[in-house]
Amino acid sequence: MNESTALIFLSNLLPAFVYPVGSTILMLVVGGLLLARQYRRCALALALLALSWLWFSSTPFVADWLIGGLERRFPPVDLSSTPTADVAIVLGGALAEPTPPRIEIELTNESSRILQAARLYRAGKVKSVLVVGGNLPWEPNADPEAEFMRQLLVEWGVPNQAIELGGRSRNTYENALEARKLRETTRFSSALLVTSATHMPRAMAVFRHAGIPVTASSVHVTVVDHPTTIFDFVPNVAALSKATTALKERIGILIYRCRGYL
Repeated sequence: MNESTALIFLSNLLPAFVYPVGSTILMLVVGGLLLARQYRRCALALALLALSWLWFSSTPFVADWLIGGLERRFPPVDLSSTPTADVAIVLGGALAEPTPPRIEIELTNESSRILQAARLYRAGKVKSVLVVGGNLPWEPNADPEAEFMRQLLVEWGVPNQAIELGGRSRNTYENALEARKLRETTRFSSALLVTSATHMPRAMAVFRHAGIPVTASSVHVTVVDHPTTIFDFVPNVAALSKATTALKERIGILIYRCRGYL
């Protein structure tokens, strides 16, 4: 395992212990060890903290607050008001690949970014689509995700000759480097960056730091306007997933800033 692959592995593994489920389990394990050493008050306090944290992060009110702060930075823009550009750059992580027992590509919540790129092209907002997205080292598919995204784009009306692929990048930072390298041949001077609203703040910062002229074209907004009710304070799995995504992005921004990627 080379240094780059090791960093990719650790960057996906270590934050799991900070996310709500992982950190709750970790606190409960430490609490169990304290209890075994007869530190009962400390063990009880840690167990209460763990369960409170899990409850707190599983409520829609908290999850929307965490993720809404990210999504509001680059809100979606109506297609008619979207500026024109040379190319739409679509980031990976946008579909479920045909890994057995799947026999076909399957859509996910993030697949709206592929559809958005197709809409931008069909509306004449861009002349071509650049797809950047490879596979993580432990993923089994021989073909990069970018190839499967290309197939969907063609199915949704984008000509094959208008699609450029970059299938070696494994994270947002590598997405930007791959797009910059492809820019040497495609020579685009403006681009619409297409990714989820939650991920857009980190993606925009990385691409601009890499010297790529991008304008945000956000999709997959998860926080919508609605009156607050008692159910916003009742834990549920969807809210827990939302809070985890928000923490993932905030941790990613911090790590990228420390590594000089932003």
